[in-house]
Amino acid sequence: MSVYVQLDGADGCGKSSQAQALVEWLRAQGRETLHVREPGSTPVGEALRNLLLAPATGHLQPVTEALLFSAARAELVAQQVAPALARGGVVVAERGYLSTLVYQALATSPGLPTDWVFDVTRAVHGACLPDAVFVLDVGADVALARRAARASDRIEARPANYHARVREGYRRAAALDPRAHLLDASRPFDAVQQDLRAALTRLLA
Repeated sequence: MSVYVQLDGADGCGKSSQAQALVEWLRAQGRETLHVREPGSTPVGEALRNLLLAPATGHLQPVTEALLFSAARAELVAQQVAPALARGGVVVAERGYLSTLVYQALATSPGLPTDWVFDVTRAVHGACLPDAVFVLDVGADVALARRAARASDRIEARPANYHARVREGYRRAAALDPRAHLLDASRPFDAVQQDLRAALTRLLA
């Protein structure tokens, strides 16, 4: 049975580490599992990732960011996600369309209309919308502390009040989207991972 899930949340929420652990667990069970990241995991996606996250890129309009992120997503769905699902595999993605809804619509002022973002999302994904989006929720101070050990990209370098709006944006997005499930990621790593594994077990049943 094919399953497509996305792990999302503010920078520093732990999605990359949780996704890697989840993928290792799935593969240990013999599941064909594809691990991808947004933007990225295709040649076009990686090129757009470099452009979008490089500090040298400077300021971009929210609509420009949304279209570039969505372009990378469209290539990822067509080249990687859809073929993996057609083979009956499991896809675990770091980030997804909810990031665009939050960063370019809900956390930005003036932000893009949410209906416009959902329209673009439907055009990008077609029939390949995820089965579930797990939003890893942590306070902005916790996320900042977790990011302290690495160099900030263009978006991570934005001020603290912006990242506080991102956190609230994800909470709002989780209420707007029936696919989204909010998880308290301030808990110990293993507790969050167990919740993710339990959710995947239900989806794969």
